[in-house]
Amino acid sequence: MGLNMINIQSEICNGCAACSNICPVDAIKMDYDQEGFLYPFFDSTICIKCEQCLKVCPVINEQKEQKTSRLRTFAAWSNNNEIRLLSTSGGIFSELALKVLQKGGCVSGAKYTKGFVVKHDLINIESELHQLMQSKYVQSEIGYIYRLIKKKLEEDRWVLFVGTPCQVVGLSNYLTKKYDNLILVDFICRGVNSGKAFKCYLESLMNEYDSEIKRVWFKNKKNGWNKFGTKIDFLNGEYYFADRYKDPFMVGYLKHNLYMRPSCHQCKFKSVERNSDITLADYWGVKLRDESLDIEKGTSLIIAHSEKALKIIDEIKSNIYLEESSLEEAITNNLCAIESTKAGQYRNYFFEKVKETDFLDLINKITDMEAKQ
Repeated sequence: MGLNMINIQSEICNGCAACSNICPVDAIKMDYDQEGFLYPFFDSTICIKCEQCLKVCPVINEQKEQKTSRLRTFAAWSNNNEIRLLSTSGGIFSELALKVLQKGGCVSGAKYTKGFVVKHDLINIESELHQLMQSKYVQSEIGYIYRLIKKKLEEDRWVLFVGTPCQVVGLSNYLTKKYDNLILVDFICRGVNSGKAFKCYLESLMNEYDSEIKRVWFKNKKNGWNKFGTKIDFLNGEYYFADRYKDPFMVGYLKHNLYMRPSCHQCKFKSVERNSDITLADYWGVKLRDESLDIEKGTSLIIAHSEKALKIIDEIKSNIYLEESSLEEAITNNLCAIESTKAGQYRNYFFEKVKETDFLDLINKITDMEAKQ
């Protein structure tokens, strides 16, 4: 394996894997760096210099976002309380996915695999949908899922793909043309975290509870949507719960900005205009016409970018609560849609020390160091 084939700085590569998927001879492979992020590497001995990787790279090529005469913005949630409570926000992803599955289509999204490694998968039955639900907060391994999606599209199957904005652009570039049977969904993304940091966090908790982990559930609504926390179930029957201001992984992510992918700190895809059909998020600060409605089970923000989006929203409207809102109000409490987050001052320190220091102890130490400044 040699240098990065498309010769872009690691600080701006987003790891979307469009290049590895498009390579006709599989000369490009995605591999982890020392911080736990995926980057493309190529085998120069089999490269045929077709330059297809250059043509699909979202970093090299300027993106042309969809322009709509009027973006439509909604507050929404699933009328199915089980779906709503199990979801990160209001369960709208699940309702969209169920509709596509009912059409005989497929849904692609991120799931936990063995060892809680996050990977994209493609499902076609409702019983597997729960694997794709909920926030993961770690960049997923795309693998060769774009190739499989293209195969399904060419078979005239409906496909719903959900991923980070850069993954959506990566898939769009790989496909090279528009498909009427493809629904692209992204979300308001603060930034993706290192799989290595996540693994160290889980190992630290397993040592503390002396047990393997059964389930990881970020943004658990045990105390309500606005007071979400992280819940981890262990095989020994015990469980861990901490709210977002106390859980060490979320503190390192939200407060200290310690282990996000370098490109996330200068993200090219921070914009209201997107390449997706639909953008989803938590609708923080939502104000409904009927203030008596219960938002604490979770409320989704929907931004529709295309006529295709409006059509499928109309198809699920009997299963959801839906209220039109203003884009300005929605973005006010979701600034990550348009602004990148700066890397924390102890980012390098974290990656130097996490190799030899317990994760929980390291986060506590960094918190103390920042407090003393």
